[in-house]
Amino acid sequence: MRQPRTLESEIAALMQDFSIEKTPGEVASLRALPADLPAGSRAYITWIAGNDFAKTLRAAVRLRELGMQPVPHLAARAIGGADALDRMLGALHCEAAVEHALLVAGSMRAPLGHFDSTMPALATGLFERHGWRALGVAGHPEGSPDIAAEPLALALREKNAYAQTSALRMHLVTQFCFEGAPVVAWERQMRTGGNRLPVHVGLAGLASLPTLIKFARSCGVGASLGALTRQAARMFKLLSAVTPGGVVTALAAARLADAQCLIERVHFFPFGSFDATVAWAAGIAGGDFRLSHDDTDISV
Repeated sequence: MRQPRTLESEIAALMQDFSIEKTPGEVASLRALPADLPAGSRAYITWIAGNDFAKTLRAAVRLRELGMQPVPHLAARAIGGADALDRMLGALHCEAAVEHALLVAGSMRAPLGHFDSTMPALATGLFERHGWRALGVAGHPEGSPDIAAEPLALALREKNAYAQTSALRMHLVTQFCFEGAPVVAWERQMRTGGNRLPVHVGLAGLASLPTLIKFARSCGVGASLGALTRQAARMFKLLSAVTPGGVVTALAAARLADAQCLIERVHFFPFGSFDATVAWAAGIAGGDFRLSHDDTDISV
């Protein structure tokens, strides 16, 4: 007989099959994977403005050699056009067996070609033609510094419409966040507005508060920064690693309370704490944690 779902079981279920990312430079220096990281885990390859695609390709090959599934970021505005995209997808698929990417618009103000957003790149049909199976697109629970709210909503509707006719399994990958409630409210609002794409929630890795603040400001993530600062100060963690346990607990509670919730799994931005983040996440996925007395946080 199936055991009843509890908050503890939902937390462990949410953390199954978590993904994590690295820059091409970090992958190049990677000699082995942490023992806690399951074989076949998805490792995203961060796109950096001005980055040479050859570095992304080498990183994908290296991750595949190490037994991981490489998931490169592709920035539409940084791609010269359909021919360039065709070559990139072909090389990734042939040389590293890549079948999954994260397609974002990119922060470049002027596109290199005619891809001013993700939709023109999707409309080429090249992902399907090259046999790709899955594609992540960006979700913005805290909004975007580059795109107003209404264009963001329109873009999400267009991606949902595309997903209905495509063989690609599409999902949303959100910005990293420091508070669960706004993400839960955003997911519910997007679902009410017609979103049917599963949501992979971005979480910050086990970095120090100054490191998290620096990356949050540079990436335009600010709405939940106050919650992070209050939490870290309360726990005297100004210089030690801050964990996303409170966010994970809030996301799991939302899934437990709402069977229609589209929050599927989590994705980590480690910010230099790759090994520590993997160890923490794998421990939670394996049930090695304790709930706080008020069921709002977890500890290992």
